[in-house]
Amino acid sequence: MKTRILSAMGGLVVLAIAVLLFDTVFFNAIIGAIVLLAIFEVCRAVKLKQHLGLYLWCGLFGLFVVFYEYLPLGGFLPFLAGLFCFTVGVLSFTVFHFQDVPYANVAMLYLETMAILFGFGSAVYMRTAFGPDALFLLFVALGSAWLTDSGAYFCGRLFGKHKMSPHVSPNKTVEGAVGGVVVCALLMAGIAALYTHFNDGVSSINHLYLALTVAVASLLGMMGDLVASSLKRQMQIKDYGNIMPGHGGAMDRFDSVLFTAPTVLFMASFLPIIAR
Repeated sequence: MKTRILSAMGGLVVLAIAVLLFDTVFFNAIIGAIVLLAIFEVCRAVKLKQHLGLYLWCGLFGLFVVFYEYLPLGGFLPFLAGLFCFTVGVLSFTVFHFQDVPYANVAMLYLETMAILFGFGSAVYMRTAFGPDALFLLFVALGSAWLTDSGAYFCGRLFGKHKMSPHVSPNKTVEGAVGGVVVCALLMAGIAALYTHFNDGVSSINHLYLALTVAVASLLGMMGDLVASSLKRQMQIKDYGNIMPGHGGAMDRFDSVLFTAPTVLFMASFLPIIAR
């Protein structure tokens, strides 16, 4: 327990630094480091860590996504070209290693890398999309992952009877999932009230839209957790890594965020959650 607490405190310090540097390129650097670590953990999980070139190729595209706003490119076409080159490179790897690397392992690496970049790319893009409200919406994305997970754990311990996915994650229950969503929605409503109170630029928050966004993000965040657990079951590993003793690796901590961040980005783009 002591190890878990110390690891959690270390994680909170990193989060605090990221928040302080949110409007700078150093935030991108922190996200980039997490992306590289997460991709490496997936490479190791799918038994491809010995293929350094493949990891570097995935990592290079990861940094391309994270720092894209600072590149002198602009527009969607250069980004699409980068995605095309990345895809061609990964698929070409299967040709040159046809006899020694299962295609399924490469496919899993590709899909997980795309999920990682959807998640962290969305977190970075929030600054451009939402301006002064970006940090609050990033907290909505993180809260929809982590508060839901904590709420689901305690509600599952108290009320859990029906297994949600016994073969993938036997400890998760339907009752816990419902409780997690409710707990997260209530806590985020409180955080939103504080955000409105202490931010003179915000006139109001539409709590119906916020609750809807949190509910959808929470449900998809739990799916992200199950997807990551499914891969671990397939590859017969307990955790993706051990950079946070007692908590696992970067993928273990951010698997839900990979689904919640894009969800919040998309929904907040269409629903007027915050009024100024």
